[in-house]
Amino acid sequence: SKLYVNAKLVPEGDVITRLQTILETKADKIVYLKGDKDAPYSAIMKMMDALRGAGIETVGLITEKKGGNIGGGN
Repeated sequence: SKLYVNAKLVPEGDVITRLQTILETKADKIVYLKGDKDAPYSAIMKMMDALRGAGIETVGLITEKKGGNIGGGN
């Protein structure tokens, strides 16, 4: 599995440290987590647990409608 932080590929073992470094300078300490359509649910939960374990409590999940986010929202 591949993990990205700010669209940059990051080794799994470095993700939490990278996020903590980024969040040090941010007023809003929010992490948005998006799983690829083929990502197992367990992988998403594992990352959420790792984020919580690192003290990152505010996590937003980004989802897509089945078939992708198509259309305008009107």
